[in-house]
Amino acid sequence: MEQLKIWAHRGASAYAPENTMEAFKLAVKQQADGLDITIHRTKDGEIVVIHDDTIDRTSNGTGKVANYTLAELKEFNFNARFEQEYTRAEIPTFLEVLQFVKENNLALNIEENFIFSDNDLSDISLEAARLVAEHGLTKQVSFSSFDHGSMAQLKEAYPDIRTGLLFLEELHRGEAYAKTVNADALHVFFINIGHENINQMHEAGVKVHAWTVNDVPYIKSMLDAGVDVAITDCPDVCSDLRSLDKAARDGLDEEKFKAGYGKVKSYSFLESLYDKMAKNEGQEGQE
Repeated sequence: MEQLKIWAHRGASAYAPENTMEAFKLAVKQQADGLDITIHRTKDGEIVVIHDDTIDRTSNGTGKVANYTLAELKEFNFNARFEQEYTRAEIPTFLEVLQFVKENNLALNIEENFIFSDNDLSDISLEAARLVAEHGLTKQVSFSSFDHGSMAQLKEAYPDIRTGLLFLEELHRGEAYAKTVNADALHVFFINIGHENINQMHEAGVKVHAWTVNDVPYIKSMLDAGVDVAITDCPDVCSDLRSLDKAARDGLDEEKFKAGYGKVKSYSFLESLYDKMAKNEGQEGQE
C-alpha cells in the first residue's frame, strides 16, 4: 500500500489565510505533499486563486472577483480571520501558484467551484489546463468538480491531466461510474469512506481522495482505510499521524495529542453551504 498523500486544503488554512501564499508556504513547512485550490477570473481576464466568487469573506473588501481587475484585487488585504497573525496577505494569481508548485515539487488539485459561484465557469478549467500544460506540470496537477460532465470534457481535451469526481453521498459501484467519464479519482466526503468501497476502487485502478478531514479520529480512520489522499486544513496533524505506525495510532491519547497543535480557524464546507443557502434565500426574498 502506498503512503497516504496530504493535500493542504486552500493551503494550511487552519492556521493561515486561506488560498494565500502564506498558507501555501506554511503547508510545505507542515509536510504537505500538495495543495487543493479554487480559481476564478478577474475583470481583466486574469485567473486568481480564491474559493468564493466574491471577496467579502476573505478580504477587507466587498464585491465580485469578476468586477475587479487584478491590480485592484492586489490592493485588498486577504488576511481575514488571521489579522493578528498575518498583517498583510494578497490574493495570488494562478501563475504564481503554478510556479510555487513547480519550485517545491508539489501536487496541485484545482477544484471547479460552480456550486458556490454565480459566475460562468464553463471554460476556466480548460484555460487553466492549458496553462498547466504550457508549464510542463500535467503529471503534478489534477482537476476535480461536482460537475462530472465538465471533467469529462477536460479529460477529452487534456488526456494526460488527472481528473476527480466530487460527490457527497456514497456511490453504488463508484469505480464503474468513474470509468464512464475516464476519471482517475473519486473525491469522497470523508464520512462516506469505508474499507470495502476503497478496495473496490483500487481494484479498478481508481484513486480515493477524502475531503475535508481535520479531526484526529477521522484522519486515523482514513489512514487505516487506505485512502490515497487526505485533503485537510491541518497538514501538520495529518503528517504527524502518518508518521506513526498503526499500533502507535491506536494507542494514542487523542486529547493530549491534539493539545500540541494550534487552534483551527479555517472555514468549513458546511459553513460554505449554509452561507450559500442563506444568500440564495435572500435573493429569492428580493424577487
